[in-house]
Amino acid sequence: MVVGTSSSTRGARVPRIVDPRQRRRVGLSCAGLVALSALAVVTSVSTSVDAGSGPVTTTRSTAAARSNTATTHTVPAPVIALAQFPVQGLCNFIDSYGAARSGGRRHEGVDIIAKKGQFVYAVQDGVLTKKYVDAPGLLAGNGWRLTTSDGTYFFYGHLSAFGDGLAVGSSVVAGQIIGHIGDTGSAGTSHLHFEIHPGGGESINPTQSVKAIDGCKTTTPPPAALVTTTTSAAAKTTPTATTAAPVPITKPTQPVAPAPSGLAQDATARWQFIEPVAVLTASPATALAPRVTKKVAVAGVGAISKTTSAVVVRISASSSQAASVLVHPCDATVPLATTLFVEAGPMAVGYATVGLVGGQLCVTSNARVMTRITVVAQLSATGVGAAAVPTHRVLDTRTTARLAPNQITTLTPETLGIASTAQALSATFTVLDPKAAGTLLITPCGGNELRAPFNATPVTSFSAVVRTNATGLCVSSTSTTNLIIDVHAVWSQDAPGLLPTTPVRRFDSRELGVAVGSAPTPIQAGIVTGESTAPSSVQVNLTLIGKSKSASVFVWPCSQPKPDASAGVVAARRHATFSVLTSLSDGTFCIASNALVDVVADVVGAG
Repeated sequence: MVVGTSSSTRGARVPRIVDPRQRRRVGLSCAGLVALSALAVVTSVSTSVDAGSGPVTTTRSTAAARSNTATTHTVPAPVIALAQFPVQGLCNFIDSYGAARSGGRRHEGVDIIAKKGQFVYAVQDGVLTKKYVDAPGLLAGNGWRLTTSDGTYFFYGHLSAFGDGLAVGSSVVAGQIIGHIGDTGSAGTSHLHFEIHPGGGESINPTQSVKAIDGCKTTTPPPAALVTTTTSAAAKTTPTATTAAPVPITKPTQPVAPAPSGLAQDATARWQFIEPVAVLTASPATALAPRVTKKVAVAGVGAISKTTSAVVVRISASSSQAASVLVHPCDATVPLATTLFVEAGPMAVGYATVGLVGGQLCVTSNARVMTRITVVAQLSATGVGAAAVPTHRVLDTRTTARLAPNQITTLTPETLGIASTAQALSATFTVLDPKAAGTLLITPCGGNELRAPFNATPVTSFSAVVRTNATGLCVSSTSTTNLIIDVHAVWSQDAPGLLPTTPVRRFDSRELGVAVGSAPTPIQAGIVTGESTAPSSVQVNLTLIGKSKSASVFVWPCSQPKPDASAGVVAARRHATFSVLTSLSDGTFCIASNALVDVVADVVGAG
């Protein structure tokens, strides 16, 4: 999410943008950052760190402001002394305050170029008064507003991650780690966008302030980087609790989840599994461009019916930078939601249930991503439904023996806890401590395979809909590894219907400032257009943002006991998205985790 501010010249007042969500409208671009960074390196300009694209600016009333040239327009302003340089070195920066931006706007901060993941520090003692969270359609990415006792505030943008345990209301001291350099929003390259607003008013040029305390050659964190987080301005010595209290979500804040155009909300509708059909192939030529929605023809392609109104798709994606991919109906503006979070480098795997509009689906990303979309099922008059079941573990090789390379493990229907007539199941697959990078192969025994590559990292976890048959499910790996499989839904003839909705965000622990821990956190599912009450089950996409430890997240109807099996696992300081079908109790489902983790929940289907 991005902060919104306004700029003005002396004697000319411009209305201030108060709602941070308005940043999604301004089209702020940091496309010139790479050139600026290169200029700073060539000319040996003093360096500094900043992670993000600048906050919102408005057109200045001077002749220079009206110009579309790339020259810098500097507004004379006092220099605010900083107690700490905002970024861990190595880094670099130049004076770009007032530089032209699209739509006649001007840059209101300084961009400090640094490597992704480097520490971002509090520049003064103060309180974190606003938190901004990245999402498709937003421009400044993750950010903080740090406010001092005299009302002056500092804006930090484009963070890749927030400091552990920090929330709105947390007191911090100068030098404390409040985040990490990133390229969220429209950054284009890893940097920190840093602004200064004396007394809470208009921005001033921060370049002289950061130059006066230039720390771009200082790689060692300051002593204050070890300060324990506090949650109020009055209690700087109180450590953060290790678990989070339940956070109820009230109905008045819940938008309705609309049905895609042309998709009748018919509970008797069935799903027909087909031989997989690729409707979008992954290649440089077809890669998703940042914030450009791509329409993908589906109906009538291959074995897909010309009249189907919804499909289940498997998604695999890779990118050179972290990215959020959203598969959605083409009948509205891009929803605020995530289908699959893609970490830089390794391929991410997931699935989605999506309604078609005019025989097409749409896909949008906040970064350049090579994406493959394969249809595995279509909505039909006959077929199967999808039933949420208590999440249960059907395989854990840590208690038996690690998978040997290319050794097939057969899980019978009895082992899977499903009827032999079931056609598919939804499950989470977690690869642990592989001996080397490899590929996981998942198939109905004797049938086509789902291939999911994994790196030689401690944890790789993803969710998928996979076919089964009377023999069961067969899995193998090309590398020695441990594997956990947790089942949460069964697709069979006697199961209730499941229909996609336009994705709608129901919960974001980052905006609440309280991470999910061991205490159950209830989330209201809300209602779907045409219904007066919440459905009996929902399909929800959970995006997990790991903190200092790996975390296993659990999902269940709040009236039932918490399951032992998890809906998803995320490594420390990583992101992962899981699609989970869960029953509801009184319109809610609960989530919890064995370690503090941020959770974003988007409802994408209802049954």
